[in-house]
Amino acid sequence: MANDAALEKALEEMKDIVPYAVASKSGCDFDGGRFRIPFFNRVFLVSHPDVGVDEEGSGAKVPQYIEIILLHYLLQADGTALADQWIAYRQLPGANLFERRFQQMAMIPLRRIFGDDVEAFRRAGEAVGGDPMSRTGDAAFRFRALPRVPMGCIFYQGEEGIPSSINLLFDASAPNYLPTEDLSLLGVYLVGALRKAKG
Repeated sequence: MANDAALEKALEEMKDIVPYAVASKSGCDFDGGRFRIPFFNRVFLVSHPDVGVDEEGSGAKVPQYIEIILLHYLLQADGTALADQWIAYRQLPGANLFERRFQQMAMIPLRRIFGDDVEAFRRAGEAVGGDPMSRTGDAAFRFRALPRVPMGCIFYQGEEGIPSSINLLFDASAPNYLPTEDLSLLGVYLVGALRKAKG
């Protein structure tokens, strides 16, 4: 499987990192034996030099795609400052390769989950650890997907004849921290978390 190969490659590349330099660039803590990585409203621990991924306070096996995202984040983070400029997924480099999947697995389900219910969106956004944003839209949240990868989610309430819509946005610096394919998976993860929080 492609994921197996991606994980093996990432594990191999992790052997060559300088941990404290990676911690500085990624905004993660490193205590001499493991990185502590906030991921939305959860925390994961990545041990080094013998690389393993665990969730803090949980004995459950970490899904492989989350392992890959966390390792890629440590490997790719270059310390670039946040751009403070929100962009759509399609504006990320190479997004055309993954845009269709992103729409099918994130954007379409997100709109289906909340429909016109802005209050349900507000409750779910808060439950997943989002910080309310004051900007255009009827409700908006900023999520800390990873220490230096914020995501925005904005709900636009529909009017007569115009359906409600929701946008997922990334800071323009996101490609300095994760591959575009991984960023699509962050969107899929966030939508799943919002669905679960809505109940």
